[in-house]
Amino acid sequence: MSTMLPVVNRQPELVGQLLHEQQQLSAVEQFSDWHTDHESSGTTTAPAQEKYYRSLLPATAPGPNEQFAFEVDLNACSGCKACVVACHTLNGLEEDESWRRVGTLLIGDPDYADAAAIQHVTTACHHCEDPGCLNGCPVKAYDKDPVTGIVRHLDDQCIGCKYCTMMCPYEVPQYSDRLGIVRKCDMCHQRLSVGEAPACVQSCPNEAIRITVVPTGDVEVAGQDTLVPSSPSSVITRPTTRYVAETSLDPALTRPQDENVDEVAESHWPLAVMLVATQIAVGILIAESLATLVLTAVGISVPDAVPIAAALSAFAIGNMGLGIAPLHLGQPLRMWRVFLGLKTSWLSREAVVLGKFMGLLAGAIALLLLPVVWDWIPTSIQQWIPTEWIPAWAGRALLVASIPVGLAGLYCSAMIYIATKRRPWRSGRTLPRFFGTSLTCGPIVAAVVFALTGFGVTAALLCLAGAVAGWWKWTRERRLYRAPDGSEDPYDRRSRRLVHQHLGETLRMRNFSAVVATLLAGLAFMLCPFLPLVGAGCAALSAAVWIAGENLERLLYFQSVVYDRMPGTL
Repeated sequence: MSTMLPVVNRQPELVGQLLHEQQQLSAVEQFSDWHTDHESSGTTTAPAQEKYYRSLLPATAPGPNEQFAFEVDLNACSGCKACVVACHTLNGLEEDESWRRVGTLLIGDPDYADAAAIQHVTTACHHCEDPGCLNGCPVKAYDKDPVTGIVRHLDDQCIGCKYCTMMCPYEVPQYSDRLGIVRKCDMCHQRLSVGEAPACVQSCPNEAIRITVVPTGDVEVAGQDTLVPSSPSSVITRPTTRYVAETSLDPALTRPQDENVDEVAESHWPLAVMLVATQIAVGILIAESLATLVLTAVGISVPDAVPIAAALSAFAIGNMGLGIAPLHLGQPLRMWRVFLGLKTSWLSREAVVLGKFMGLLAGAIALLLLPVVWDWIPTSIQQWIPTEWIPAWAGRALLVASIPVGLAGLYCSAMIYIATKRRPWRSGRTLPRFFGTSLTCGPIVAAVVFALTGFGVTAALLCLAGAVAGWWKWTRERRLYRAPDGSEDPYDRRSRRLVHQHLGETLRMRNFSAVVATLLAGLAFMLCPFLPLVGAGCAALSAAVWIAGENLERLLYFQSVVYDRMPGTL
């Protein structure tokens, strides 16, 4: 005998439960409906807090040759960082990400440790007239609004190359490791479009920040070279932010609180490897072509194995570097867009030109190898190859033609960093380093090829040339890290201090590798004419050590860079 139990707390039907949930509006949907009802009824309601910040916003939109800009009243800024908190909260930034910062200037005689006064400086994106971030971006992930002048970052276009962080002298773009892209202040343009004040403007208790309309074009930048003392030169990007005060700050008596604080910059090791590899690839082709030209001029025939081996070596090294470079990107699957910024970005130009260089080199290798592998090519494929139209010198001609293209690519590589206007990366420092790598490693790698094919004397001379070039390059570098002589560049002094305090191990390894590589190259120079195979081994070891040393030098190049920046705080 069974007993029927009553059903208690019966579960609702699934479809009915879902329909019931759909009838319940969320808070966001209720807010959206409220705005829709007000817009359809023709009534406009001002933001609830408008009465507190209406005077901090311009009455009209910018006209021709005008744009929006931040204006900061230095006398009103107390350094409370309410603007920083509001910006961080409203934009949902990462824990260590900040689009607005507050720095401190010390005012008084620099010979005295204690400052007579302090001045707080709040700073965000300056929405420059000639934005470095926009000009440098290889994928056009930045846009400057033609009406408001606001510089916005397009997150869905960014590949995370971080070049904009180098091009912006004010360190505005911030890279997010989680998202793999950079982000930046956009002046809360969506709030401005509906009459709402940006977060920083609305949150400041002293009304120290406002939005104003400023003229653009050929107007002098606020009548001064920098926004505030110690900040980057305004000539670089023509920032629009206005800092106003009752009395101007005397640069001779004003210094940032963090003036002696320099941090080790990012190593960018994939870029370091790529730069060294592509420079070596071009150097190999130059060394082999010049050596072959000289040998041919004196009546010595050079077998096809020499240019083939040199071209294959250059192709392998160059491709290895270009293959490692995408590891630098936060969004590597988007890197196909890198050509979009060809008109303004040296990074786009580097990618395109080096791509053409590798294409020409691949074509040269194919033509040089064609007679060698002809017998292994199936007959069905041979009939499609127009050998009668391909002269015997086509491979060599294409190999030589790739050299100026490669040199143009190396120049674009150097201009990527020269264009940042960072003093340690100026052309007089960058060009000798970059092309010096080609002149150092290229001849020594080519010497291995010539030694293995029986040209011992040629290999010895190439080893000597590489060793001399490498020693010259290393001597130039050493001068940057020696004890100060009292009349040096202040940026060199800061960079030297950074190296000796934080990068001493890298510097010692670099110096050690240069000495060892030079000694091995000298040994190869002596052995190659008499024992070519043994000399080739010494040359190969020397090339390997030089390559390692050049990578260390490039890490120092990136990590020891110092530059002017907006005032910070301790």
